Amino acid sequence: MIKFFRKIRKNLLSENKFSKYLLYALGEIILVFIGIAMALQFNNWNETKKTREKEQQVLTEIISDLEFTLQDLDRVLNTRTNNLKRTINSIQTIITALKTDQPYHDSLAYNFRAVNSYDQINFKTSGYQSLVSIGTDLIEKPELRSSIGQFHTSSINSTKGGFQEIHLDFYSYMIDYFRKKFTSGFNENGLEKLVPNDFEALKIDNEYIQSLNAFLGVNIAYFDILNNTKDEAEQLKRDIENYLND
Repeated sequence: MIKFFRKIRKNLLSENKFSKYLLYALGEIILVFIGIAMALQFNNWNETKKTREKEQQVLTEIISDLEFTLQDLDRVLNTRTNNLKRTINSIQTIITALKTDQPYHDSLAYNFRAVNSYDQINFKTSGYQSLVSIGTDLIEKPELRSSIGQFHTSSINSTKGGFQEIHLDFYSYMIDYFRKKFTSGFNENGLEKLVPNDFEALKIDNEYIQSLNAFLGVNIAYFDILNNTKDEAEQLKRDIENYLND
């Protein structure tokens, strides 16, 4: 092809057809520019294709992470034998029994044990970490990019903060009551229970009752945070799936 164009130029110059040569030269320049433009366009298309493929991979990984997180949220919120709602109900049952001067019954031992039950959410964020390492601008849709960042910073940090409140309160004062005022044991089915050493004394222990009320408050706050986080995770998962399916 190059030899062909050289031959044309040589013939035009040898025939002293300068005006035609100029037109030919201009046409050749235009062809070169068209070729460059096409090459750039193809390169841009190829880079865009690679970017979108990478975006899809990262978002698919984030969906997988959200599914893992939702399963763990369900574990803490809805496990049949041990969940946060049961812990809250147990604390409320104990407070009511103490304040209304109810007689001791064996079922309270399992409620006392449930007060000792709280769990942390295991968040999986490998997809978000990949996104951050690449650059969040990889996500083409600004609203989705913002939602992903919001969940992985504010929502997760809020949830971890709620757990730390429970953890701190438990080890700051609740654990001392369990050590000093209860005896641990197991029933015939192997379920652990906490039996108060002096149930009647607990009824007039205002410090213990106030501590239970405070611990109830942080558990309820944590429960609300977890439910909000669960709703946000489900919504974010739906938004990402809808974006990928568009």
